[in-house]
Amino acid sequence: MPVNVDTVYQTVQALANKEQRGYITPQEFNLFANQVQADIFEQYFYDLNAFRNRTPAQRELGDSVEHIMRKINNTTGVSIGRTACTYNAANTTWTLPASNNGRLFSTSNEELRLMGKNEIKDLRASRWHRTGLGSDLVYFEDGHNRIQVWSGSGPVTTGIEIERVAGMPGIVSWGYVIVNEEALYNPGNSNDFALEASERPDIVVGILKLAGISTEDPQLYQAASSEEQMNLQQENK
Repeated sequence: MPVNVDTVYQTVQALANKEQRGYITPQEFNLFANQVQADIFEQYFYDLNAFRNRTPAQRELGDSVEHIMRKINNTTGVSIGRTACTYNAANTTWTLPASNNGRLFSTSNEELRLMGKNEIKDLRASRWHRTGLGSDLVYFEDGHNRIQVWSGSGPVTTGIEIERVAGMPGIVSWGYVIVNEEALYNPGNSNDFALEASERPDIVVGILKLAGISTEDPQLYQAASSEEQMNLQQENK
């Protein structure tokens, strides 16, 4: 279930108004909300890459990789699938899609392993190590969005797919109507956050930080930082 925009709005206003720290207008809130959502979504891919590099063989339920993949899949309007790569026989390279790429697989569901070009060349040149490569699929980068894929028997020319993220989070909007000179929530022209419900604390903190920077209010920024520390302590229990 995505994060309700009005729940975040009311929480942000309550924390911002604590000790008379100010009021965030709906226009400011919407601007900050979209920036925070974009930052959190983009961070998924940095974290995913970092965790995969740290523990590339770990694919168990509950691990950090699986956790981030679940968050991406649970983002409204976003899905993870596989796209076929294009083989170029003239230079034995595979062309990858332009963006949002992840792991490489064969159509038989074997994950490809990244190796250095010289390392692959040395393995294939050695009569003792060529069989060690065997049927494993390895690849090296050969230019922008291009790779070469090899196994022990030579270059691989068929059946390579890449994990790809399709779609992007939609625009967040806290819609409202003016009643007695006050902005009242209007669900009819509002759009919730696309991120899953577990991201609500980080969204609130992110908006408060941006509000503190915008208004040059160190107290508001400090309040957001304190809230962030509390969230981290609760997550680590």
